[in-house]
Amino acid sequence: MSNDQKANGFADETDVVNTAPSRNEAVEKAKWYIVHTYSGYENKVLITLKQKVENMGLQDQFVDIVIPVEKVRDVVKKRIEGKDGKYKKDENGNYIEEETEVISEYKIFPSYVFIKMIMTDDNQNVVRSVRGCTGFVGLNSMNATEKVGDTIVHNAPPALSDEEVKELGLESGNDEGAAEYKFRFKVGDVVRIIGQYCPFEDPVCTVEAIDEENNSVTVIGNMFGRRIPAELSATDVEMAD
Repeated sequence: MSNDQKANGFADETDVVNTAPSRNEAVEKAKWYIVHTYSGYENKVLITLKQKVENMGLQDQFVDIVIPVEKVRDVVKKRIEGKDGKYKKDENGNYIEEETEVISEYKIFPSYVFIKMIMTDDNQNVVRSVRGCTGFVGLNSMNATEKVGDTIVHNAPPALSDEEVKELGLESGNDEGAAEYKFRFKVGDVVRIIGQYCPFEDPVCTVEAIDEENNSVTVIGNMFGRRIPAELSATDVEMAD
């Protein structure tokens, strides 16, 4: 092939260069942004946006889309059913219960979705077009758009800093073994004893101490006109009304 042919834009296969960004390049250029959604629309926005990204072939522009959650190990008591479908009772007529461990997920930031993406006007339009998305955090009706010549363009929202990303754990991934027991009350709260054993005259008492390692709680209640402590399983108390 002559130099004239190359100068006019013709080249053999060895001269063809792929200029599309690689996945690694996209990861390096992408930043984390926060999108606000209508209440209860977080999962719908996440699923819809992921589908749009896949259908439009934008996987090199959208690196990750997540809803931060915390995994909580709850220990609950359930009555034991017999073969006849009725709950079993002991010799004193009390229902027989067993402790069951369940893993629950709770949204850390309700009404927000976190997106790692390369911010462009087109990519921002893709996100904003998702039903249930109200816009990027950091932009409002006053600064969301501006006029450039005869064209209305979207301003770029502020990206999360590296420190914020680290603090939020967005790059750490989800660890299935990270679930921990989460107490629904704290020291000083007024609780009610719901277990079959109540050491006080009144089941309503006050939390004195919490032992997360042993899943127990120390409460203070009235007995014979005195305030005395008692240690109970955390599943034997609940928040008082």
